Amino acid sequence: MNFEPGIRFIVFLVIFGVTNYLMMLRRYENDMKKKKYLQQEKISRLYPKGSFIF
Repeated sequence: MNFEPGIRFIVFLVIFGVTNYLMMLRRYENDMKKKKYLQQEKISRLYPKGSFIF
């Protein structure tokens, strides 16, 4: 058995997994920002400017 290619493959998998995780995390954070913004927009439509709630 040759261990060097096996170790390189494992390192490649780890690096690939970490980069994939970071990209998915960034996408998730962006999606949460968009969702929060859209939710605020929907709420602001329910209460137009100039109305006062007791």
